[in-house]
Amino acid sequence: MPLSHYFIAKHRKLDFHIHLNIQDITNVPLVSGCYFVKWRLRNATVSNGATTKEHIKDHTVEWYSSVTTFAELVISKQQILQPCELKLDIYQELGGGGTKQMGSLSINLSEYALSGPITRRYLLDECKFNSFIKLSIEMKQLSNENQPFTVPPMSKPQRHTDISTMITNAVAEKADDSSAARSLTGSTSDRSMQQHPSNRMVPRSQSNLSLSQYCRYPSSALQNDDPSPSDVVEQLFTPSSDRETSSC
Repeated sequence: MPLSHYFIAKHRKLDFHIHLNIQDITNVPLVSGCYFVKWRLRNATVSNGATTKEHIKDHTVEWYSSVTTFAELVISKQQILQPCELKLDIYQELGGGGTKQMGSLSINLSEYALSGPITRRYLLDECKFNSFIKLSIEMKQLSNENQPFTVPPMSKPQRHTDISTMITNAVAEKADDSSAARSLTGSTSDRSMQQHPSNRMVPRSQSNLSLSQYCRYPSSALQNDDPSPSDVVEQLFTPSSDRETSSC
């Protein structure tokens, strides 16, 4: 307990029974390895500890490690419960006895003082993967139960999707993209057919028709009283006496 707590009025200090269960971690994109969690809790009777070391299976590591402790929390002058930090560090055990930190998580337990038992998944910080750790938290107030206070707003949970679901969704999205591409190609072809139909009947040009039917004139059209040009020329250059003789 920090020294500053001794100078705080008794009615502003609240004792809590805290039960924590470190259940598992998911979305670890590895197929082998041994993992464990170290935890620290400020202002608690049992302030630190570690889980057992467990092997990964199907991208998941399970511990189901229970922690029970007591902590003293302080109410601010604004009647808000001050922070109570829980820090977790996740480690991977390496060959030769070494370890490597995989990620960490820091949460404020004051947010859960009035929520009752709750289980949530948390996205790890300082982690190269989108791995989630699952925790169950339960807090019970043991002292000054009539003392009014409020808790900080609870942080929103991050969206959790396991690796198998991500793979399934990726396959489905790829299939949808392929279907959309085929549909787009088909619609483009349809529009092309509409703009340039190859099998549509095109009216034949009149120039392709035989001109003979238009060059045929009935004989009656030629047998009329109008003189032809050759007759007119002959009349101009033939003397009238010759024309009279010819006509007789």
